[in-house]
Formats: sequence, structure tokens, C-alpha cells
Amino acid sequence: MSYGRPVLVSNILANKEVGLPSERYFKCRDVSDLKEKIEALLEVKLSKKEKEEIRSQIKEKYNWDRIAEQTIEVYKKALGRRA
Repeated sequence: MSYGRPVLVSNILANKEVGLPSERYFKCRDVSDLKEKIEALLEVKLSKKEKEEIRSQIKEKYNWDRIAEQTIEVYKKALGRRA
């Protein structure tokens, strides 16, 4: 996704948190659904604008500096509750 490429992932909860369009999820353990989704995805041609939007979303949502800060805050809160 960080390269602006369309992705296809299983519909487990962790993957659904990413917030992809519904056609980018396949039913977990369903080979025929995976096959259909791969075939459909191969037909998709993303515009330059769509690729940039995907890259931007990933940079915003999965910014490692921001994630580290959020993790530190969680630890601070956990330590504060124990004190």
C-alpha cells in the first residue's frame, strides 16, 4: 500500500481495521472468493491520484513516530494506574 498498489487481504478483524473498500477483502479460508477477488483486482487500474491518496493514508495512519508516541502514552497510563 505504501507504494500506491492495490491490496487484497482476508477479512479478519485486524485487517478490517485498515478500512479498505469492501472489494479488497476476501473471505478467510475461502479459496474461490480469493480467486474471484484476485481476478477482479487484476482488472483495476488506479489513477495517479488514487495511488497518491493510498500512500497518504498509509503515511498518516501508520506513521512510526506517531505510533511510538502513542505506545509511550499507553505505558505512562498503565504505570500511573499501578502507582
